[in-house]
Amino acid sequence: MEYGVIDIGSNTIRLSIFKYNEEKNIVKLVTNKKVIVGLTGYVKKGQLSALGITKLCRTLQKLKMSLENFEIKNYSAFATASLRNISNTEEVLKEIEKTTGIKPEIIVGEEEARLDFIGAKSGMNLERGILVDIGGGSTEIVLFNNGEIEKLTSIPIGALNLQNKVVKHIVPEEKEIKKMRKIIKEALKELDWEYEQNYKYLYGIGGSSRACMNIIKETKNLPLEDKSFFVEELYNIVDILKNGGTCEETKELYRLIPERIFSFAGGAVILREIVDNFGVEKVIISKNGVREGYFIDRVIKKDEEKVENNEAWLYWK
Repeated sequence: MEYGVIDIGSNTIRLSIFKYNEEKNIVKLVTNKKVIVGLTGYVKKGQLSALGITKLCRTLQKLKMSLENFEIKNYSAFATASLRNISNTEEVLKEIEKTTGIKPEIIVGEEEARLDFIGAKSGMNLERGILVDIGGGSTEIVLFNNGEIEKLTSIPIGALNLQNKVVKHIVPEEKEIKKMRKIIKEALKELDWEYEQNYKYLYGIGGSSRACMNIIKETKNLPLEDKSFFVEELYNIVDILKNGGTCEETKELYRLIPERIFSFAGGAVILREIVDNFGVEKVIISKNGVREGYFIDRVIKKDEEKVENNEAWLYWK
């Protein structure tokens, strides 16, 4: 079985095509296309603008053509904070269906966090830790122990909307970094969770966490195969960002991730505050996330008990 999954995010819109061998329980990722659209930048007074709707529909039309090129007839689309956090969601959905024939499912924040966990867990062993998905318009947080979810939430602050809200120019100044940190600290305090502050490992999902890892690997000349880094290296990145866009060290960081210049600082600050809050020592990047979780939960529909018991029931190629 081949199946396409379109993920309409606040910063990027992605298409993943999966090939599933039910007999052998093997999933192969056939292709993964990413288009940076930055829908959050088109939200005015709580509504996605006409220009933003047009850009969204044109991107979906192109991805639908990609599905046709791969001869994929079965597919689903879903939207996260990109469409759930606006006031004209219904208008946008009607225009998408009218223009493209696609009917996206709106995923609420807590459900997105649950799907993140299902996706990540299908590709790696998760015993105890914290799972974090920093998107463009929201951040999902899952605390888990013995391979099971203990707490989960979604906060309506992501890398792109945080940076858009605080930063006046292209890259932030030191006072703007401080302001972003304060916003995240307050949001985490509002969770009012009771937990032991010793979640040694944080498992990161999304482009912001991957961008932090890539910068650390490049600047420190570390092995690319190791998809992890220590929190001290993350602190160093945020310290460099405080210097502003005129500093040569800061310029070098942005040269490594030019496509994320409008969201990287916001994502790095969010990640930094979360690792501080939960006493994390090391960040490990998960290759699987919400799209894989959606495919498993909505399409494969495998035995939920196997997922919760942390059994290696699915194999990725």
